[in-house]
Amino acid sequence: MNQSMYLGKASEHLIISKLLSEGREIYVPAVDDHGVDLLVRTIQTNSSHTYQEIQVKSISTGGLFAAISCPKPSPNYWFVFYVKDINTLWLINSVDFTNIASKNVKGKNVGKYSLSLANKKGPAKNWSKYIITNFNQLP
Repeated sequence: MNQSMYLGKASEHLIISKLLSEGREIYVPAVDDHGVDLLVRTIQTNSSHTYQEIQVKSISTGGLFAAISCPKPSPNYWFVFYVKDINTLWLINSVDFTNIASKNVKGKNVGKYSLSLANKKGPAKNWSKYIITNFNQLP
């Protein structure tokens, strides 16, 4: 049994559940081959709509998210990070993510990003502004 795969899918469903409970319209791509787990319709007052792309990343313990691809950061592409043991979610726009994360410059993960959002004591204080309990920050 691949625990990582199960946690990943369970985390996606957790995020879907939270978004649905907020009245969001959500679409799940049939294939996750472009780093997009969910499409969320933007809340707008006029008749035009756009979509926010969301990539969900999860781990059981710790807080280091490593080897994260983000080839095309944009204002409508978001990461939701989840650490199961401390039941904490972070919502970070991809543009912010590429600015605050460390970019790997050597090794097998060159060009990918790493960010430590928590440690054994809990969430890292320097990234606390990204911790969420709801998705109000999402357009």
